[in-house]
Amino acid sequence: MEKLKCDVLVVGGGPAGSTASRKLSQLGIDNILLEKDLSFQKPCGGGLMLSAYKEFNIPKSLIKKEVNSIKIVSPKKNEAIVDISDYSLTIVHRCEFDAKLRELAKEAGSRLIEAKAYDISVDKTPTVFAKSGDKTMAIECRYIIASDGVNSTIRKKLLKQTPSRVLTYYADIPQKETKSCQFWFGDDISPKHYSWIFPHFQGINVGLASDNQKDIANYFQNFLKKSQLQTDLKPKGYYIPTWDREIYFEKGVFFVGDSASMVLPFTYEGIYYAMKSATLAVDAIAEDNPALYEKSWKKLYYKKFKFLKILQKLFLSSDYFSEKLVKLYQKPHFQKSVVAYWMGIKRPTGTIRTIWKVIKVLVK
Repeated sequence: MEKLKCDVLVVGGGPAGSTASRKLSQLGIDNILLEKDLSFQKPCGGGLMLSAYKEFNIPKSLIKKEVNSIKIVSPKKNEAIVDISDYSLTIVHRCEFDAKLRELAKEAGSRLIEAKAYDISVDKTPTVFAKSGDKTMAIECRYIIASDGVNSTIRKKLLKQTPSRVLTYYADIPQKETKSCQFWFGDDISPKHYSWIFPHFQGINVGLASDNQKDIANYFQNFLKKSQLQTDLKPKGYYIPTWDREIYFEKGVFFVGDSASMVLPFTYEGIYYAMKSATLAVDAIAEDNPALYEKSWKKLYYKKFKFLKILQKLFLSSDYFSEKLVKLYQKPHFQKSVVAYWMGIKRPTGTIRTIWKVIKVLVK
């Protein structure tokens, strides 16, 4: 078994892991970036807000499409169009996007290794055991950053648990196009969640989320019929995290991105928050103050995540409330407020005040 050492080991080379490694190297902190499959294409809509390119210094050449509107469709097929042209959403090709972020980390000084982590020890020095083909290695470090996704090996081995999750069922249809991100609601197509039609780097991405694995294929067919789409492609299933049982730092390990369930409720937006969590974790490492990570994250995002979680539970609880939601989105002032919350320009109030505001709007 080969033995390696570094100051920080980053497990998982997606947006969170690559962003963490890059920033560590920029700060002069020795690190290794461990990625199990450099050619992996993660099932993902590939949506990232335009402002993130400047914030994280990402080349805009990675943008495949730009989205300036969101269409929301009620169970009865009533519609609301939300203008987001001031805060555009971009679509990237995840395989290309992830590879570029890893390249930027390498250019900054990170060591990139293609190998799969299979075990972890924190008894003395934090150590991750990994395998690449017939080769095994033990990597010792001061800190570990677990950025290995919804199926996090580090979280399973260390804490005997996985992130809270929901199953998605989706297909990429190359022959179709849409200029907006579409969210469709209804108990017949995705109870308590939503179905979607998103621009993809080639064509469109069509799918839904469901807690009911038994009926998810039927929901998908219902959605294709309702949205008047047809495809002979076989849908695929993939889990995405839901914001619950959040975790930040345990036994020398920082959890970031999907492995920490840092996915925005209601929209399931994950790329931006994965990258942001990575930078906050690195800030805590640079200060040698692990508690700073949780404190910083909660200060920035806890109220926002809680607010959208409340809206999700209320408005997606039934077709009746989903109809109410779309009617609210038809009102310009409601659109403006929600977009401001989403972009972080406007900060939500506390939980009780949020519920009271929503009730007052529904009563009106």
